[in-house]
Amino acid sequence: MGVKRLGIIVGTSFLFSEAIKTRNIETASTPFGPCDIVRLDQALLVFRHGKDGDIPAHRVRHQANLIALKEAGARCVIGFQSVGSLKEALPPGSLLIPHDYISIVAVPTIFENNHDPHIVPAFDGALRESMISLLRHHQIPVYEQGVYWQTQGPRFETRAEIQLLARFADCVGMTAGSEATVAQEAGLAYCCLCSVDNYANGIGNPPLTEEGFHAVVKENTEKMEAILQIVLGETGALSCPS
Repeated sequence: MGVKRLGIIVGTSFLFSEAIKTRNIETASTPFGPCDIVRLDQALLVFRHGKDGDIPAHRVRHQANLIALKEAGARCVIGFQSVGSLKEALPPGSLLIPHDYISIVAVPTIFENNHDPHIVPAFDGALRESMISLLRHHQIPVYEQGVYWQTQGPRFETRAEIQLLARFADCVGMTAGSEATVAQEAGLAYCCLCSVDNYANGIGNPPLTEEGFHAVVKENTEKMEAILQIVLGETGALSCPS
């Protein structure tokens, strides 16, 4: 079937996905630790939080995940993300493909030497646009512009922190900035699709609770799994470097 050039990184909501759960999960070794990877027919898939979902956000092995995908043949990566909205106009249940991100705390890197090159971090424009076009083709509404702010986790943010973040960003999460940074260091094109699963602390109604967050994530999982099936069925529509 040739080299699979598309890599996909998913969160814990996909652990029981129909598209994944019947597949064999391999443990790939990397200089940055192990990575749980699934070889689908059309793509390579990694469980961000491990195959058992027991790796919290602040301990995700981003370097291992991205290097494992690259060594397996991936050249572009799409991250499926769960985020909180920083704007009342971006309600839970929405989809967002952010165009930029802020990630200034505990930024991971695969570079360890003083003379390693700097990158100019960004989501990959061509991959973003092809993903947006694919969703448009299937008449799936998606917000096409937005800034993602990554916090360290695993806790949610305080109301005061959210007031600060909301001045500069549209959504908040705990992993996409790190994935994008490490992916670019590894020479991989990267963009992400965000499921807005809650209003951030102090934004909108009802107030944020852990129980309410998990309930909405469960509701949105079906939508994200359907999009995963579309992506897997139309990988040729995505702009992925050769």
